[in-house]
Amino acid sequence: TTTTNEKQQYWNRNLLPGTWRLVYIQPGTQNGGGIDRRIPFPDLPFNDSYQKFTSNTILNVGEVFGSTIAVRVSGSLKEGNEESLTMPKRFIANINGGEFCVGGASDTIQEGGLCVPLPISGEGLFDGVYLGEGLFD
Repeated sequence: TTTTNEKQQYWNRNLLPGTWRLVYIQPGTQNGGGIDRRIPFPDLPFNDSYQKFTSNTILNVGEVFGSTIAVRVSGSLKEGNEESLTMPKRFIANINGGEFCVGGASDTIQEGGLCVPLPISGEGLFDGVYLGEGLFD
């Protein structure tokens, strides 16, 4: 019998592209300042936070008042070590812009919507672990 701990799990690059709902299960690390990353997104039943990935881009969306008012932050994405497929898999996001949007939180703003640029940039790190179909940590 083989336990999960005895199995070597590998990162499958084909699974990352798409839209992933965010669930924060622990605060940031010391390097991340230990901050609660949900702020300023209120924990309301109609709010959602998610990320949209391609193989080399990231879009973070945090709803402030449902999909009517949201903050969007985007940038480039790369693997920390492209040679390694072991998990956890480290990713580096280079954020180069953001927007405060009224009128829709999706990739395109609904007709009549408005976005105001936010002066945000910097590097963010996260680790991906495949937990099962449709689940990442």
